Amino acid sequence: MKNKITNLLIIVGAFISYTVGAGFASGNEVLQFFGSWGFPESLLAIIGAVIAAAVYCGFIFAIGQKVNFEKPSESYFFVGGKILGWFIQIFVFAFIIGTFMLMFSGAGSLLNQQWGLPQWVGAVLMGIISGVVVLGGHKTVENVLGSAGIVILCYVFIFAIISLINPGSSIDQASGAAEAVAQGKVWQANLFAMPPLSWIPGLASLNNPFITGVLYSTMCLVSGFPFYLTLGKRTRNQKEAGIFGVITAIAFYLCVCFILLILLSNFDSLINPVTEEMYAFPVMAAVDSIWPAGSWTYVIIIFTGIFTTVTGFLWVMKDQFFPGQEMNGKSKIFIIVMLILGITLGGVIPFSALINFMFSIAGFVGLLMTICIVAKYFIIRRSEKLTN
Repeated sequence: MKNKITNLLIIVGAFISYTVGAGFASGNEVLQFFGSWGFPESLLAIIGAVIAAAVYCGFIFAIGQKVNFEKPSESYFFVGGKILGWFIQIFVFAFIIGTFMLMFSGAGSLLNQQWGLPQWVGAVLMGIISGVVVLGGHKTVENVLGSAGIVILCYVFIFAIISLINPGSSIDQASGAAEAVAQGKVWQANLFAMPPLSWIPGLASLNNPFITGVLYSTMCLVSGFPFYLTLGKRTRNQKEAGIFGVITAIAFYLCVCFILLILLSNFDSLINPVTEEMYAFPVMAAVDSIWPAGSWTYVIIIFTGIFTTVTGFLWVMKDQFFPGQEMNGKSKIFIIVMLILGITLGGVIPFSALINFMFSIAGFVGLLMTICIVAKYFIIRRSEKLTN
């Protein structure tokens, strides 16, 4: 029983760590996709996200537990067939590379904003730490990500509780979200309003909290699919895979709820009074209003969130070019080269334009992947019943 719980915590922690990233840990994604709707509307977005994540996590873990893929590419063709599988593989890999580069820029901006350090310091530090962990092997990656994820979850839980009892915090401040969105101070995620989907007349008006939550969740699947499959391998049977998948989804969106509570209960502190724009790291601004002397601690949490995503992405990219291989000379060189590219190009090349474009369709690609994953699982089960 103890080993089962430990394994579950590692899976949950690794999932949280891989999915967190710079945008999530800073509070930007949570505010734009969930908090911008205010309260209680944001709860509809959470419900949509949990349902979508519980479905695909349960089935992905089950497929990962049942099927062994020698190459990552096999998993895409297995789920989507030859043509669709090829498209999904290319899209996922491009999405991961673009996001990977942006993580280094985020790390540099974070340390620059908090302590005034040069942009390159955060990027180099991120590269060194991530390289050490990934070069240590897959088990090292899973264990480090698992531990970091639990730390992030505990931290935001503590500050969510503080937000409930802090005299300066109040959920009533959430009423300012709608006005901030109307004034352009806070962006509200609307994947329908971004090219190429915006080219379809009237589509943007269909946006609502529930749909936004679902598409945010399926967007996370796009970059997480290869890694989520490996988490399924840690489960012992199909029942455990399904249960662990649902628990993992709930745990991750509990983390979202904690950050959402911190943001909405301290919404008045998220807007810079000088520029009248939202702070680049809104959760850090909220924590600063609660505990000014200790706001630096959340800098470490955000940096950890960026680190865990970079580390997970590195392993996925390595596995794409060196499938099924243990760490060797060629894969180590590949990792070092990717780290150097991330450090030197992450804050220079305008990958943001690429990512903004890809984000507009990533949620829908993830939704398509979810449908394919569920369908493929039942095809497998039906085939097994016919052969028995």
